[in-house]
Amino acid sequence: MKRFISLLMSALMLVAVLAGCGGSGSGGSGGEQGNDASENIVTLRNTGFLTTSDPNQTTNTHEYTVFENIYEGLYDLNEAEGGYDLRLAEKIEANDDATEYIVTLRKDVKFHNGESMTADDVVFSYDLAQASPKQASYVRPLDHVEKVDEHTVKIVMNQSFSPIGHMLHKVKILSQKEVTEQGDNFGKVANKAGTGPYMWDEDNYNPKTSWSAVAFEDYYRGRAKIDKIVWNVIEDDTSAITALQNGEVDYMVVPISYWEDIKSTDKFTCVEKESNEVMTFCINIESPTAGTILQNDLVREAIMYAIDRDGVNKLVCDGYGTPTYMYINPNYAAAAPAADSLKNPIPFDLEKAKQLLADAGYPDGIQLGDFIAAAGRNESYAIAIHAQLEAAGIHSTLVVQDYSVAGDRLVAQEYDLAMAYDCGNYDFNNFEQQSSSSAVGIKNCVYDGPSGKFNDLSEKFDEWLEEGASTADEEKRIEIYTELYNAYYDTHTLTPVITIPFCAAYNKDLNAIAVPTSYRVYDWSWKA
Repeated sequence: MKRFISLLMSALMLVAVLAGCGGSGSGGSGGEQGNDASENIVTLRNTGFLTTSDPNQTTNTHEYTVFENIYEGLYDLNEAEGGYDLRLAEKIEANDDATEYIVTLRKDVKFHNGESMTADDVVFSYDLAQASPKQASYVRPLDHVEKVDEHTVKIVMNQSFSPIGHMLHKVKILSQKEVTEQGDNFGKVANKAGTGPYMWDEDNYNPKTSWSAVAFEDYYRGRAKIDKIVWNVIEDDTSAITALQNGEVDYMVVPISYWEDIKSTDKFTCVEKESNEVMTFCINIESPTAGTILQNDLVREAIMYAIDRDGVNKLVCDGYGTPTYMYINPNYAAAAPAADSLKNPIPFDLEKAKQLLADAGYPDGIQLGDFIAAAGRNESYAIAIHAQLEAAGIHSTLVVQDYSVAGDRLVAQEYDLAMAYDCGNYDFNNFEQQSSSSAVGIKNCVYDGPSGKFNDLSEKFDEWLEEGASTADEEKRIEIYTELYNAYYDTHTLTPVITIPFCAAYNKDLNAIAVPTSYRVYDWSWKA
């Protein structure tokens, strides 16, 4: 896949940016049970339930995939071709030092409640984003957004910010009227605050099990070709594969262990490409139960030597994955360090791991507490690594929990070891989510915690991140981020294991555009 380069963002920093299988669709069969055959529906799997309907209050990828069909930003991420497209903005012009942006808004945009979008809604939405810890890594350099006139706003930054395109994409513009009227209920129920091609189906909003979105009749780019999207929560992979094969799911990202079987049926259109998702292994030096042990540098180094990436790839990914030491796939992210830029990668060496434990004062191994993992995909990786650690004398209790519960425990630092994953968000600045001191309630490992273990380094992380984001020179940014990432990796706390391949299968009668994260059903249709 072509590299997501930052040429557009560089231009923004320097000059003005000018605008200028189933489903009861017409070609499908099966689909949502009990619907009228004339309805034009796509049914999808979701791996977890919705924790919110507020796009400001999540960092969960399985929720982003839903929200990208309902809410929009000033920019839109074009995952299929690379870069960003103007969306709710008609034109964006930057000043000489790229600290102020004049944004001309489209005049034909309506919210799902029928109200027209104005500058007041944009100012309101950016205020909401700044108030949310979940959006902190995207809006940290933002000072404020102010209204110029009914269809113009000015974005004022605290510094030049190279990845501003992703901020303009991630901050969704919401209806001030809708959010205000729902009050404390906003995020807890279906809403009409979005501008996207689909709106929440208030007759089917069951966030624990199933929900729908219906085509918005007044969508400014034209009504979607598919009338309705239905998402069903299917956490178990085997059950999801059965649903796909039975025609109860029209499009699905297929777990790797089932990929050969799905391809061999010749029932589906199958797409296989490089992914932007990386499975990572976490060590919590601030653990209330095992922090003293895990703060020992030799112990963490021993854990690193005990991880066999090739073994995980063969066991869990059937060899389709890519063993990696890089947190973000450089083929997807601008300014990302290259795979060969890591100075001290630690290879698998079981005997070295045992020796390091002995050198640390634990010749008979160590006993840790919980090794947590989310049920489903993360679970299989955790099982493999748990077994590898056990072989080295690193013992823990594997605890598999619901996705949201495991995620909450991660950010609350209620674990000793953990399995997690993240998607490269098209600029290495996304790494701020895991290394910045301001990423409270987001990062999996804390470096400015009460132990003081990495307090000085945490301050340096912040300096590197600010410096890297404040220049449009990609070579300089890569140099800065490479230094940052080498220092981060050498903490031996959060370490990448595998880049997951992206394998999607869908009904042959469905015209779909398969991308790893931000699929948009607006671009899909059933064949006539």
